[in-house]
Amino acid sequence: MRKALSCLKLAAPLLCILVIDVVSLRAQPSNGKAQDITSINHFVFIIQENRSFDSYFGTFPGANGATTGTISTGQVIPLSHSGDQLPRDLHHDRGGAMQAIDNGRMDRFDLINSSTAPCNFAGDYACFSQLYQQDLPNYWTYATSFVLSDNTFSSLTGASFPNHLYTIAAQAGGTVGNPMVGQITQNAWGCDSGADTTVAVLDDEGNPSYVFPCFDFTTLADSLQGAGLSWKYYAAQQNVPGYLWSAFDAINHIRNTSLWTTNVVSNDQFVTDALAGNLPAVSWVTPSQLGSEHPPGSTCAGENWVVSLVNAVMQGPDWNSTAIVVTWDDFGGLYDHVAPPSVDQFGLGPRVPLLVISPYAKQSGGKGYISHVQLEFSSFLKTVEERFGLPALTDRDANINDLLDAFDFTQTPLPPMVLTARQCPVLSTQSLTFPTTKVGVVSAAKVVNVTNWGTGPMTVSNVAVSGPFTIVNGCKNPVISNHACKVNVSFAPKQSGPQTGTLTVTDTGPGSPQVLTMSGMASSITLSPATVSFGNRLVASKGATKTATLTNNSAASLNLTGFTVSGDYTQTNNCGASLAPGANCTLTISFTPTVTGTRYGSITISDSDGSSPQTLNLTGFGTTLTVAPATLKFGSIQIGGTSSPMTFTFTNRGQATLSISNVQISDANFYNLQDYQQTNTCGGSVLPGNSCTFTVTFSPTAAGPRNGTLYIYYSDPTTSPAKVSVSGTGTQ
Repeated sequence: MRKALSCLKLAAPLLCILVIDVVSLRAQPSNGKAQDITSINHFVFIIQENRSFDSYFGTFPGANGATTGTISTGQVIPLSHSGDQLPRDLHHDRGGAMQAIDNGRMDRFDLINSSTAPCNFAGDYACFSQLYQQDLPNYWTYATSFVLSDNTFSSLTGASFPNHLYTIAAQAGGTVGNPMVGQITQNAWGCDSGADTTVAVLDDEGNPSYVFPCFDFTTLADSLQGAGLSWKYYAAQQNVPGYLWSAFDAINHIRNTSLWTTNVVSNDQFVTDALAGNLPAVSWVTPSQLGSEHPPGSTCAGENWVVSLVNAVMQGPDWNSTAIVVTWDDFGGLYDHVAPPSVDQFGLGPRVPLLVISPYAKQSGGKGYISHVQLEFSSFLKTVEERFGLPALTDRDANINDLLDAFDFTQTPLPPMVLTARQCPVLSTQSLTFPTTKVGVVSAAKVVNVTNWGTGPMTVSNVAVSGPFTIVNGCKNPVISNHACKVNVSFAPKQSGPQTGTLTVTDTGPGSPQVLTMSGMASSITLSPATVSFGNRLVASKGATKTATLTNNSAASLNLTGFTVSGDYTQTNNCGASLAPGANCTLTISFTPTVTGTRYGSITISDSDGSSPQTLNLTGFGTTLTVAPATLKFGSIQIGGTSSPMTFTFTNRGQATLSISNVQISDANFYNLQDYQQTNTCGGSVLPGNSCTFTVTFSPTAAGPRNGTLYIYYSDPTTSPAKVSVSGTGTQ
């Protein structure tokens, strides 16, 4: 047995020493069944961008997929049919991913928001969308003919930079985010970054520090180099969009040596090498921006690019000895219903698709195979290490499952399956659905990209709409190759009820005219707020009521025929049987949780408006404990000083003992916030009816707001963790 080589503590550069043991030609996969993998002499790892499993394969037969998702109000919504291009990039850093996962509940993706990349804009819930077989026909052909994994997770809960490092090293040097210059993401993510570039690194206790993004930990390339085995990293070159994903740029002993020139080459070279039979033992391939599938980019363009790579291998002389693995570097903010396992403080992150394409890809009933074995990016590295007798790099590749469940080396090798690139759609989506909009109001605009996928210029001669919709046409001729113009579409209803229309674009592109269908719901009624949230409440305790206002905005009386309540809620109202034009009435809602955990409900109002019924979402949280107060405000404290202590009480009002497993104070990105210190009298558990006291002090480490949350993790999984907000300001 060879020993794992762990290099996880890397706040400062460290070069691990490789010790190559005897080459093992027979690997022992996680299922305990030995497989001879010497038939594979070439491994190809293609890493695309920002897609979750459910967003690509949620409807794949036999796979663990989903077609609905739960949002933070408890409402279960369908995953909408996505267009070829998402309307925008979606927020997906560590903080957003942790928020979405919600301690395994997977119900807060809609709360992943930033000013430029929200999940929900103008009611589109873009993160709750998915593509179907007809949208990804070649990826689905690979999945039905070779192997699809429905249990692969990104290595780290977070974004691209650290996840790409895991694909080469089974670690990220402790990094948990993308390199930044102040609050601006840098264009170069590595040793050639600007001098003021830093990236967050967590130590073993979860405490952050900020270091220059250039490291010297050992990578799989070092292992291969030391064993005399060939490798290449095919990536976008410097100053080409997509260069950010060239992971070896962050490895000092490769970026700043001759290996950067000889082994890190343009991704354009892969097809040439594959066709000529010049593939190395291990190839990594990362895309340029256009073929990356990174939202809002085209999925069709990315699929076509991957098909060109796979076709080149299949048409070259190395197909019979090659294993191709295709995956996506992180979830991109898109919904997935499977809670990622926790293996250490860095991951795993949300689920991503993974395909294995090889003559030895396992078959099931004469078709492709779905692997349910838990994998992550380090699984690729482990498989390479087993094939060539290389040592593990870290605990990750030492302990994770390999890819051998995806192979059958006893079967007759599968023949090449050369696929045809698709004609990508000119319009970024085939349909638009607008949220419920008040009659007489113009909705927020949605953007439709009109893209020229041809090699020459494209002319747009006309853009028109039908139905209660308006457009602002930003298409100026000519539209040059691989560029797009924009059409902004708004919903402007003049009567209540469901509305439909079309957008028609006439151009010189294929398939002209391009037609997009549109729909929206118009209402003369408003409910304010749209969701009533009660926060925490003790089980079986009624507590204070909350209200919502129903307003009739039409010129006619509104007939009210029913109010139906679901969940742990009751309602009364003063609306009567009808509501006069311009009048409003009040709904008074009570919440009495029956059990612990999030308690969802709704009030459905049936009426004579064309948009009937209306739904008021209700949410609350049942608990058997109280924390009081739930907010600690320390005010301004000089850097280096310490505030007076503040306290809160943790009280167990339930019938069972609550065991406390961990207390953590974190910022919005779930980094430990070292400005606050706590002690408590709980002693690890709190008996029924008992209380304990937490004492917190504030010692600012930097100027400005130093705000965060104190989390108390305890033994009721439906309600843990308890949260107390802490805030203070550091002054010079």
